[in-house]
Amino acid sequence: MNYKLSRRRFGQLAIAGTVASGISYLANKASAQTSSVNINIIGVSSGPIISDETASPEVNTTELDSTAPDNLPTASIPVGLVVQSLNTGTNNLQTLPISGLTKALLETNEALTGLTSLKDGTLVVAITPVSASKKEATPTRITLLSTPIKTLLISGLKKNEQLSSVLGTNDGRLIGLVGKKNGTPPIKLVAIDLQTGEISLIDKFKLPQNERVSSLAECPDGKLYTVLLGADGDTTLVQLDPERKKPVILAQLKINGEAWNNGLESLLCSATGQLIAFGAMRYTSPNASYIVDRDSGNMTRIQNFDATKITLAPT
Repeated sequence: MNYKLSRRRFGQLAIAGTVASGISYLANKASAQTSSVNINIIGVSSGPIISDETASPEVNTTELDSTAPDNLPTASIPVGLVVQSLNTGTNNLQTLPISGLTKALLETNEALTGLTSLKDGTLVVAITPVSASKKEATPTRITLLSTPIKTLLISGLKKNEQLSSVLGTNDGRLIGLVGKKNGTPPIKLVAIDLQTGEISLIDKFKLPQNERVSSLAECPDGKLYTVLLGADGDTTLVQLDPERKKPVILAQLKINGEAWNNGLESLLCSATGQLIAFGAMRYTSPNASYIVDRDSGNMTRIQNFDATKITLAPT
């Protein structure tokens, strides 16, 4: 089976694994004007693993899928990490398995800290043991859903560091952010060797040494974006400019005039150069995708998506 994500296959993946605990949220109180933007995204979240027998037939992602199972019985289905595809224009949501897995890709007391797709369509996930777990000292690993599946331990991390916010770049590289496991600065921008897992510092972009940084995105024109997080969760969109000594501040993110207060789970840039934010305001759920206005920081909701991280589907 080919694990690379073509347009017809990008939604047909579910990663086996075990999630030790969940987070309880209050009802979603964040609101914004809804946009009708049509994009194809891939999301990863915890949920029941679909067996081969319950998998729906392959369909084009632009077709409304009435055959995909909506409410699968969970009593006999193990809980794991699930990959879903969502077309926001048709509300077509699919979840299908990866066949041939011999072991779980996510284990108890581990967290998904990054998700991206490479230029060739290969999906990449970054997984890190949580603090205070038995495997706390084990470094972040990345798993490439290629043929065959490939897993690499990240080398070059300090004991208290993790790799997060991985990004497949336009030129085929994999980059990411390295910081302390508790999220405190300083944060480093690094390149990850796709053969060895070794990281190397990217020093042409200067990140602030006293601020939290998360969520990388690259637009078709090669411009890189990220967000800075304040002490209260306020989230500022910035552009990383190699010609300047510090990030170029664009705008503080907000919804209906209210400051966004919880950072982002993911930041994407569409084929047309539109920035897409993904996350939820503090104490609300589920996460949702939003169009971001670079000039004002205003966020317009596209669609709710109950996932932990997202990436754009390959074209």
